[in-house]
Amino acid sequence: MQVGAISFSNLRMDSIEHYRTDLLSMLEKNKPKVAVLPAYSALYLGLGTGALKQGNNFFDTLSIYLSDPGTWDEEFLDLHASTAKYSGIYLAAGTVAERYEQKGGKDLYHTAYCFNPEGQFCGKQRQTHLTRTERELGFGRGEELEIFKLGSFKTGLIIGNDARHPEVGRMLALLGADLALCSSAIEAGFNCYEQAAGIWAQVQQNQFWAVEAQLNGNLAGTAFGAGSAVMGPCEITPGKSGYLARGYPDSSLVVAELDEDARRGIKRKYPLLSMLNPQAYKELLPERDYYARFI
Repeated sequence: MQVGAISFSNLRMDSIEHYRTDLLSMLEKNKPKVAVLPAYSALYLGLGTGALKQGNNFFDTLSIYLSDPGTWDEEFLDLHASTAKYSGIYLAAGTVAERYEQKGGKDLYHTAYCFNPEGQFCGKQRQTHLTRTERELGFGRGEELEIFKLGSFKTGLIIGNDARHPEVGRMLALLGADLALCSSAIEAGFNCYEQAAGIWAQVQQNQFWAVEAQLNGNLAGTAFGAGSAVMGPCEITPGKSGYLARGYPDSSLVVAELDEDARRGIKRKYPLLSMLNPQAYKELLPERDYYARFI
């Protein structure tokens, strides 16, 4: 299966029409079956098109967006649902600020959504590990990690800082994940080299595939510039690097073909999860028998 990670580099963001035209053209030319957008995608496009107001800095801009996005988040998700349908692909649309109405008020989450080739919602994940900035802005922590079907692949979504917490990938693997779709945004400069400690490490520890889309662009004075990548177990990647494909920060799209037979062969030959101590996971996973298959 062909997969792709999109950075937003070289896509026109000044209008929805230009953005959709460029995105559809890119998808048609490269023909991924699965495409992933970076984190802060709704905010980035909203600022570009003028649907959202920019503040004095990144924190201020996020605060304005969270206080009153109007109907923008719904428009953003509808746009990408229709794009997935038109292109006939699975599209992980990056992240939006999800507002969850309940008694006593409104909870706020940094949330990723995925759409299927029929343009229907097929997967959702709230970020579970927040940065200090995200906590200060009032985001709540997601409390569940979910798996959904993406064709024949069991798939999970990983958002931003969650990639730095190994329990996220391990719990997805215990749920049976074959593939992780990661929407991220890492500040440019030396910071971008920290990403190997994130999703790359989780791939090697858990033997699933990962598609990591990194934002390339400037958000209210803060530059983001890590490279997008497609990753798999070292043993089945060129040079045993763990990368099937790896882009530069300005690479618009990184694509690769997933050989699922090869991955399953490695898992049979060297079954990492069978070496776990199942009792150690009972406290983390008290309600579900995730670990039973590995005893």
